[in-house]
Amino acid sequence: MRKFIYQLRKSLSLFFVVLALKINSHNLCAFIIRLNIQKLKKIKHINRNTKKILVFSKSGGNEDLMESFQIYKKNNIIFFWIPRSFLKKIFNYYFVNHHNYDYFTKPINSNEIHKKKLYIKFLTSTFRSLDKFLKLDGFISFNIFYYAEKYFEEVCMNLNKKFIILHKESALTPLEEQYFPQGYKKYNDKSLSHRISVYSESQKKILIKSGIGTKNQIFINGCPRSDFSFKLRKIKPKKKVVVFYLIETKRYIANKFQRLFNKSSFTWEKLYKQTLKYIIEYALKNPNVEVILKGKTGAHKQSDFNKKLLPKNCIFIDGGTGEKFLKDANVVIAFNSTIVFEVIASNRNLIIPNFNFENKKRKKLMHEIKNKKYFVNSKDQLYKKLNFYLKSKYINKKLSNADNKTLKYYLGNSDGKSGNRMREFIINTMN
Repeated sequence: MRKFIYQLRKSLSLFFVVLALKINSHNLCAFIIRLNIQKLKKIKHINRNTKKILVFSKSGGNEDLMESFQIYKKNNIIFFWIPRSFLKKIFNYYFVNHHNYDYFTKPINSNEIHKKKLYIKFLTSTFRSLDKFLKLDGFISFNIFYYAEKYFEEVCMNLNKKFIILHKESALTPLEEQYFPQGYKKYNDKSLSHRISVYSESQKKILIKSGIGTKNQIFINGCPRSDFSFKLRKIKPKKKVVVFYLIETKRYIANKFQRLFNKSSFTWEKLYKQTLKYIIEYALKNPNVEVILKGKTGAHKQSDFNKKLLPKNCIFIDGGTGEKFLKDANVVIAFNSTIVFEVIASNRNLIIPNFNFENKKRKKLMHEIKNKKYFVNSKDQLYKKLNFYLKSKYINKKLSNADNKTLKYYLGNSDGKSGNRMREFIINTMN
């Protein structure tokens, strides 16, 4: 019921935002936006010299922020949040009939440049009016290339407020690392944000090479939400729980830029179907084992998983971040996703499906995992590992050198202290 009321309220608010746009009333728009701004209650603050920051909410990014601040007792920053759909609604009003894609934010003709100016002008007036209701000191976005938020950096310059990017897309495959600098440069303008936080050294180099950011603008802090995984190392998981993070068949983001580089599109559909089939068969044969199929919003749907066809010990969960399922997981099955690194950090038993020898045939499309013990090349190997891990006693093992290198390269976090680094980064930026 609460979710229904929230959705109804948001829908009505977005309707009135469009009305405000039609009558060109930035005051009304500011009022509607204020009604939908909420405090991030999980982050506590002290009432002394407080700063106020508005967060354009995004799964994964929110968790990075909360991991950085939730136990910090000297925090003097009040964090608020608002759904990103409000900026999208305003953007779509000005850029009607425009194909809106993240990572493709550069205006391509004089008409789009004109629309951009109108969009920035309206937002500047709206957020200046918002100061009457709630005076903000800064804003946070979680990606440099979100189409509706890219131009907000210019709004902040007009308002003399700080725009911080906590860029959470850093774990790229070798082919993505090769082509993304060109794609970034061709389809996006330089970031005018005040400061940018990235997970890894490789992402900083890519952003500098593409001209999106400068050396003094970009800071490496690592992935804070993976600190949670390090904490799990001391927690014994449940004995009979297997979590399969469903494979995102089009995870290969370079598909976005493949038109530019004449690269044919590619999917992991075959591997996904194979793995899912084997896991469901295993669940049927082992009714005492709880199997969680963790989907990703936009990639997997509840309608794809008929409850009547799934074994009773098998459940599909849609949306939200995935790290919370690691706590109880005895075994985790994952492929080519940042969750792989979080599993390694958490000391959970990891299995990476490799039934078609993807790590050799398609290695440029995969993250490089230094420790090869995680791969299984056949159904028999998968079942043997599952049986072995589910019967084994939990031991908090020290990170191997190979795993250490993997975590440092992709997450910038091999010590579980990224949250501390990001917290100091935000505090220093706001002072």
